[in-house]
Amino acid sequence: MLPLPYEFGLNTAATSPFQIIGQDRPGGTSAAGNCAANPCSGVTLGNGIDNNVGFSPNGVRNRYIQQDPKRADVLNWNLNIQREIAPTWTAMVGYVGSRSVHLSVAADDINLVQPSTTATSAGILIPIGGTAIDPNWAGGTGGAGIRPVIFDGSSSYEGAQAQLKKSIGHGVQGQLSYTYGKCRDTSSAPVTGDTYVNSIAVPLLLVKSYRIGACDFDIRQTLVGTFIWDVPGPKSGLASYVGGGWELGAIVTATTGSPFTPTVGAGNDPLGTGFNGDFSMDYPDFIKGCNPIHGGVNYLNTSCFTLPSAPTAFATANCVPNNAATKTGFYNPGSLTAPAGMTFCQNLVGTAGRNSLYGPGLKTVDFSIFKNTHLPKISETFNVQFRAEFFNILNHPNLAAPNFLNDSNNNSIFNPNGSVLGNGGVIGSTSTSSRQIQLGLKLVW
Repeated sequence: MLPLPYEFGLNTAATSPFQIIGQDRPGGTSAAGNCAANPCSGVTLGNGIDNNVGFSPNGVRNRYIQQDPKRADVLNWNLNIQREIAPTWTAMVGYVGSRSVHLSVAADDINLVQPSTTATSAGILIPIGGTAIDPNWAGGTGGAGIRPVIFDGSSSYEGAQAQLKKSIGHGVQGQLSYTYGKCRDTSSAPVTGDTYVNSIAVPLLLVKSYRIGACDFDIRQTLVGTFIWDVPGPKSGLASYVGGGWELGAIVTATTGSPFTPTVGAGNDPLGTGFNGDFSMDYPDFIKGCNPIHGGVNYLNTSCFTLPSAPTAFATANCVPNNAATKTGFYNPGSLTAPAGMTFCQNLVGTAGRNSLYGPGLKTVDFSIFKNTHLPKISETFNVQFRAEFFNILNHPNLAAPNFLNDSNNNSIFNPNGSVLGNGGVIGSTSTSSRQIQLGLKLVW
């Protein structure tokens, strides 16, 4: 639940007159010629504006904020049991849950051709030749689209937690914590469409069935262990300055991977929504019984996906045919064959679904060495502390999921023309840095 100033701050600053989108005007500096080819009325914003830059009225960035939002409501509950199992040792098991409604939801464009209102067992269908909600500002006509914030979001979380904790004794303290949880929502983007790298920046915002999926930050399992050991050593005399005051610490973390969405069309718009954006919104179809996860760098098994398809009789009447004149270059599947009794349907949303896949897990070990040198001659509390900290000390490479926004193909399985992407589902980055070493000297008094 976010405060209204946070909600309105960006949305106010990113609209006219505070932000106007400019574009190159073709054909040199002749204003008349340029505006004829690329309407740019209102080009004069003041002296010193380059004549080669145009400011079309429908290039003004627009925002829409729901005017009558219901108050967000967040419910939390938990139950836990703690018990001392031995001196300095305690154990805890617990259950936590939450339910949230009327949350803010954002997207990079809501002014789309909306799905057909006719219920169909084939799935979510964008009607052929449909128009955007407001065609004057549609992205497909050169407009900037309309970026909305509406308050129909909802989320739920359930998690089981366990912890084993040792309080300090014989110079040792630490704890081991484990969480198994599940988070689902209708959007994880409260202010902008691309809040997370795996967000779908331009979803079909008015279709909740399209949006339901794992939260963008859903990490199913997390294991974290920590310990600190005050190494025994001489407490006084000259030897204490060398052999005393040493302290070792470590943090061990292991988690499962983050969710991501397979898509179709790279940064294009095979559905024909007329969206204003750079990132795909269409899903492919899953092939039943096929495991889509390879593992390793070639993370996805692309043969487990196919283009969205519908029963042939339905597709003939409702779907954009291959190589339709209005969609030149889209969905010419070449060697791909539709399942028996089915026909590829370009304007049909596939079955894969939002955040339906999970990336590789994460494992890391951070280690520290402290040397405390107390100088009572200066004061009773004066301490010179040398710190050596090693992050990811084992230099373990943690591969990131082929996430949506950090992939030049937007994690698509298929090109706009329907061919399989050669690097579709290939991991191209890591989620943690290489080994980092930090040295420091700290004075405490």
